[in-house]
Amino acid sequence: MTSRILQENTDLLLTQSSDPLINDNFIGANGFNTANPQIASTAISQIHALTSVAIVTQDPVVSSTAIAQEHSLTALGFITGNPVANQAALTQDHGLTASGFSTGSPVVSDATMTEDESFATSPVVTGTPEVNSTAISQNYSLVTDGILTGRPDVEDATDPNTLFEQVEQKMLGGWPKRIYEHTDLAISKGHTKGHRTLYKFGYNPDVNGDEETVWSQGGDFPYPTSAVTMFVSSTSANDANGGTGANSILIQGLDENYDEIEETVLLNGQTQVATQNSYLRIYRAFVTLCGTGGTSGGIIYVGSSGATGGVPNTTIYANLHLGNQTQIAAYTVPAGYTLYVDDINFTAGLSQANKTATCTFRSRDHGTNVFRTRLISVLQSNQLITKFEYPQEFYEKTDLECRVSTNTTNNAIGASFQGVLVKNTT
Repeated sequence: MTSRILQENTDLLLTQSSDPLINDNFIGANGFNTANPQIASTAISQIHALTSVAIVTQDPVVSSTAIAQEHSLTALGFITGNPVANQAALTQDHGLTASGFSTGSPVVSDATMTEDESFATSPVVTGTPEVNSTAISQNYSLVTDGILTGRPDVEDATDPNTLFEQVEQKMLGGWPKRIYEHTDLAISKGHTKGHRTLYKFGYNPDVNGDEETVWSQGGDFPYPTSAVTMFVSSTSANDANGGTGANSILIQGLDENYDEIEETVLLNGQTQVATQNSYLRIYRAFVTLCGTGGTSGGIIYVGSSGATGGVPNTTIYANLHLGNQTQIAAYTVPAGYTLYVDDINFTAGLSQANKTATCTFRSRDHGTNVFRTRLISVLQSNQLITKFEYPQEFYEKTDLECRVSTNTTNNAIGASFQGVLVKNTT
């Protein structure tokens, strides 16, 4: 090898074989050739903060290297190739904040990451979104299947009596003659708003001295103090839904508010059937459907719970003993109505001249416990019909009934009363 060495000072120069080379002049070397260096496993310890601007690697192979960081590590950016990390443990004792990482597709095998501090994201604030106007179009048609309206109130209608008075005055002159608009037939046909007829009748086949209500059960007609469930049964097994006797009955009465209610009950022979409604009063019941027999097979009862052979064990509120219909000469005026009674009738069939029947019509106002006699008459074997030129007025919730007593036993008595129910305007 041809070399040119220049040396300006007296420092010791060594050759490759460690022989000293001394020259007072400068040494110039055109080149050095060295072998491949080998780097053993080296532990890197950083005592202070490490800030890296950029690290560029190719495909390094890292073998079991432990990195210990005692302070915060802030990296502005990393750009790596495809590193292969083998069983590297990463321990971070403080917060780690990374501005950005750009990596390839690393393959991590059995790496454990432990984070001792909480990681929180800073609030994200967005702007106000802008929504453009959107047109909504409805292409479907509207079809009504049915419209149910209440009963309209028609006012300011011309009174036909007024028209008649005007015509009469023009034709005849003098005082106008007014026709009363609520005729009996108009009320019966339902043409008079707020008016309807009432006819109550009853029969007691066996009056034995003491005063009783005129009804087919005999004795005193019961008045419940509160609305109760009723139970319907018959003394005949044929009185059942699908049987040859009575199949069903309609019950009419008042609820706890004295409002009118009714329902149809399907019979089950001697087994009691409970009503759906609770009744404060029952004033009528009748058969609505029969089997091939065309009538009830036995006596149908409406009473309290519990029966033997179809007969209630305690209270009986009604029975259908004759003509598929209750025979109750008693009634309670419904809430919101006033009853005007214009006819009361009693009939007594007595076989002996000395036998008499004392008949009374009485009423009990709501809120009291006292019945007041409104009519009294004594009969033998005849009929007494009492008509009032001016109907008798009875207010809502008033109890009314016909009663009779006799001076002998085994007497049959009938009674009835009728009038007009007028709906209260206030």
